Amino acid sequence: MSTLSPPSQSIRLQRSQSLLRQISNLDFKINQMKRIASLPVAQRAKVAALRRNQRDLIEQQAEFHRKVHELEVDFQSRFSEPNEKRRQIVTGSYELKPEDLPTGWAAGMGDDAADQARGVPDFWLTVFSMTQVLQVMIQEKDEAVLRRLVDVRAEVRKEPEAGFDLLFEFEPNEFFNDRILKKSYLMKCCPTEDKMFAFDGFEIYNTVGQEIQWKEGADLTTKMVMDEDGQRRELMVNSFFSFFNPKKLYEKTDPELSAQFLEMDFEIGHYIKERVIPRAVSFFLGENDDDVEDFLDSLEEEAVCGVYSMDEERDPKMAELKEEA
Repeated sequence: MSTLSPPSQSIRLQRSQSLLRQISNLDFKINQMKRIASLPVAQRAKVAALRRNQRDLIEQQAEFHRKVHELEVDFQSRFSEPNEKRRQIVTGSYELKPEDLPTGWAAGMGDDAADQARGVPDFWLTVFSMTQVLQVMIQEKDEAVLRRLVDVRAEVRKEPEAGFDLLFEFEPNEFFNDRILKKSYLMKCCPTEDKMFAFDGFEIYNTVGQEIQWKEGADLTTKMVMDEDGQRRELMVNSFFSFFNPKKLYEKTDPELSAQFLEMDFEIGHYIKERVIPRAVSFFLGENDDDVEDFLDSLEEEAVCGVYSMDEERDPKMAELKEEA
C-alpha cells in the first residue's frame, strides 16, 4: 500500500500563516501581562486569588481523571468476555449459536463445520486497511504477516504506573517466533504550574516497544546493503512492524524530529485503543465514521508524512534509505 505523499505547498503556506498569527498574538499577550502588572495592589491580589482558585480546580479535575482511569481498570474484566468471543469467532474456534445472531439469521448459520472452523479470514488485515490512520503504515510485504494476526486487544493498568498495553496476537508464522507483539504506553496525570492551561487529563509521555524475534532472513523492517567501501550495513525500511520499536527508527536523528515522531506515535497508540479495537467490526464492515480528519488535525501534518513515507526533505538519512530500499 502507498504511503502518504509529502505535504503540499499549500499546507506549508497554511502553517506559515498560522505561525504569523501566533507571533502577532504575542504582542497582545505581552501587553496584557504589563497591564496586569500595573494594576493596583488590591486588584492584583484578586487576580492572584483567581489563579490559585484555578489551580485548585485543575487539581480536582486531575483527581477526577485518576478516578476514571481506576474505573476503566476495574471495568476491564467486563470487556474481556465480548472481546474474547470476537477473537474466537474470528479464529473459527467458536461454534455459533442461534442466540448469537440477529433475528432472522438463525437459519443462515450454515452446517458446514469446516467452513465455520475457518473463522473470518483476513479480519484484522481488513480492519487495518479500512482504517486510514493505519493504512498508510502497511506495506505490501507486511500483508502476509498481518493475515496471521488473530487478535488485537488493550490492557489498561495503574500499577506499577498508569498506562496501557497493546497486544497483537499472531498464529505461528514463518516471519518471527513471537506469538504476541506488545507495545506499552506510559501515562501521567500531573498538572504543573507552568503548563496549567494545557492540562487535559492523562497524557502519554513514553512508549516501550518490543524487539521482534525475526527468523533468519525474514526481518521486514531492515535491509542489508553494500556501502561505498564494500561493507554490508543495515538500513531501516518502511514496514508496519516498525511500530513496535519506534525509537529505533529515529534514535540517532534530530531531537526535534524524534520528539515529533514520538508524539505522533502516542496519538496512533491512543487511537488504536480508543477507536480501532472497540469498533473493529465497524471498520471491517466499512461502517465506521470517517473521523481521520479529527485525528490528523491533532498531529503535525509533516510528522505523518515525514515518518511513514520517510520523507527525504525532512531527513537526509531517510532520503538515502528510501533511494536504496
